[in-house]
Amino acid sequence: MRALSTALKNAQQAQSIDALLKILLAYGASSYTYTITRILDIEETEDGSLQSLKIMLDNSDKMFNELNLKGYKGVFSLGAVTGSGDEYSAFAPMWVKAQRFDSVPGKLVCTLSLEGICNLLADDKADENYLPDNDDEKTVKTLINEIIGADIDCFAHCHSYDIVWDSEDDVIDDFKPKDKFRIYHGNNRLSAVNRLLDYTKCVMRAQNDGKIHIFNPITTGTDYDYTYSLESGHTFFSKASRERLVIPNYIRTNSEDDDDPQYNGSAIDTESHDRMPKREFYKMHLESDDQAEKIAEAMLAKFQMWSEAGSAEVPMNVGAEVFDYVKVTDEREDDYRVGNIGRLTRHYTAGKNVWRMTFTFGDWQNVRKALANLNLNSDDLENYFARLSVKDLYAENIMAENCDFVWLDPDNTIDLSKIGDNLDNLPDGEVFARVKSLHLDAGQVKLDENILYKPGYNPNDKFDLGDNDLDDIPEGTLYQRVKSAALTPDGLVVLDNVEAGTYGLVKSTSISAGQILLSKTVKDGEWYNESGLIMDATAGMVLYGGPGLMGLRTYPTLADYLADTNLQCYVGTDGMLYAGGGTVFLSAEGLTIKGQTLYLRDSSGNLKGYVFGHSNLLALWSPLGVDIDISVGSGVSGMTSDVRLGGRDVYLNAGVSGHPGTVKMGNYTYLKIPVGTNCFKT
Repeated sequence: MRALSTALKNAQQAQSIDALLKILLAYGASSYTYTITRILDIEETEDGSLQSLKIMLDNSDKMFNELNLKGYKGVFSLGAVTGSGDEYSAFAPMWVKAQRFDSVPGKLVCTLSLEGICNLLADDKADENYLPDNDDEKTVKTLINEIIGADIDCFAHCHSYDIVWDSEDDVIDDFKPKDKFRIYHGNNRLSAVNRLLDYTKCVMRAQNDGKIHIFNPITTGTDYDYTYSLESGHTFFSKASRERLVIPNYIRTNSEDDDDPQYNGSAIDTESHDRMPKREFYKMHLESDDQAEKIAEAMLAKFQMWSEAGSAEVPMNVGAEVFDYVKVTDEREDDYRVGNIGRLTRHYTAGKNVWRMTFTFGDWQNVRKALANLNLNSDDLENYFARLSVKDLYAENIMAENCDFVWLDPDNTIDLSKIGDNLDNLPDGEVFARVKSLHLDAGQVKLDENILYKPGYNPNDKFDLGDNDLDDIPEGTLYQRVKSAALTPDGLVVLDNVEAGTYGLVKSTSISAGQILLSKTVKDGEWYNESGLIMDATAGMVLYGGPGLMGLRTYPTLADYLADTNLQCYVGTDGMLYAGGGTVFLSAEGLTIKGQTLYLRDSSGNLKGYVFGHSNLLALWSPLGVDIDISVGSGVSGMTSDVRLGGRDVYLNAGVSGHPGTVKMGNYTYLKIPVGTNCFKT
């Protein structure tokens, strides 16, 4: 039960209660709060771990017509006016799944339907199978954490919720279900968690912190979560008691048949068993007799807690929750009832003095009750019926009495002995017929004294072809003669004796790591001789051309090669090496440049000058601002140094016609030569 302040607890136990209600709806940055001035009616239901709310709001001003509240998170609160002010107790959060508009006499209303966290778990479906093997080491607690936390593959696409472990029994973090617990495609999260909790005494419910709480509820003793009485404290309007047997009242757990060693345990509700013994038996992977007994006790405790033992209608208890351990005392009958709340419903209707709550002990989730009435346990309705219509059926064990089967052994061989019959009574088919036993020896049919022969046939007579052989035997419809083939004793065809046809024979090649290795030692003449290229085992690689052909050519791109454009360099059939598209070539006579210029650059590629032929002169040119130096040796001892080129005079002609120039002599001395003036030494 949610903790209430003393003031709020006293206020809800008073004869006259000034009730309070409110709901906070939020989605993203939007939020709306509605109180008792807008709320016309509520019905809040808690059924085991499930929780729902229907709340009717006054829409006379058509305020909700423009609001789409579907998907909003709602926090509903009930409370009362106390001496210290308004006090509320908030419920676990729920989400709006439906919004309905109605017109009723005198007003317009908007009704919201909300559902809690565990209801949303029931909407989450597995997108694949979870099929652990019998070596799986996950405990019940580990599996529950993974399922609710969306940390298991089949539910990884779902929203993750936080879990609070308030208390635990001896089973939940000890027992390992292994391959007895499976989740199939389409199963939901809530059923998966419930099936795991059924091995234990623990239950779960969502609480107002927005988390799922799992705990071991109090079921015995006098430490009650709340009490109801006619004479003092929280009264009640009516109560009903029902004496009901606990069914089943005997639980037995055993190891799986193939497990070794074997363990077992049991638990019994003696009173119910003495009156009407009803037993259930479960097989699972157990680790000890003690564990087997604890699981049996936990399973029986759930049936005991679930068995309905009474109900009551009381003034609203704003803090009550399912699984609360409560006591109802009826002084009129000098009687009382103790139990755990399984289902409760709260009602409020404005103007009609309806501020009440009804609850029952046990009896939660009617679908689970229906399963029990069908003699099914909580291994989950889905896992029994959801897969009846299937395309492919996989079953580990099939137990059937009235089914026709073709019996197969593990090797898919028909074993007629399993149906008490043999081939003597199996009729012949149209294609295949039965054959009596033969003695086969080393691939040969051995005819012995047990063979029956057709009348008139003497097995001692041998069939003699005389001078004939297979060449003279005509071919039949099904079998024909075949010429001899070159076979080894093992029946393999020898390629050396196969004649080459459309496809020729290829001698053995050494292949290593997926590559053909041309041997370094085996030589056998030419390997390739096509289109001007020869690859020879001895001579190496040779390029050759012919009239109009070139042995070596380069192009910038494949497209240029295909179009025979932009030829870069080649070796001509005249023996010369050509570059620049043929403008520069090298021969025995020397280097020829068909253009006028020989460019001179420094090591960085910068242009320093060039030599070019101009009319009948050989000119040396340098860019503006760059000196042209002609260094001459210091001469021979006793002789002056001259600059002579080819035995002729040196002409210094600065500038061109009409443009005087200067010739720099040293760093500071200049010699100016007018245009057209010759300067020479005789």
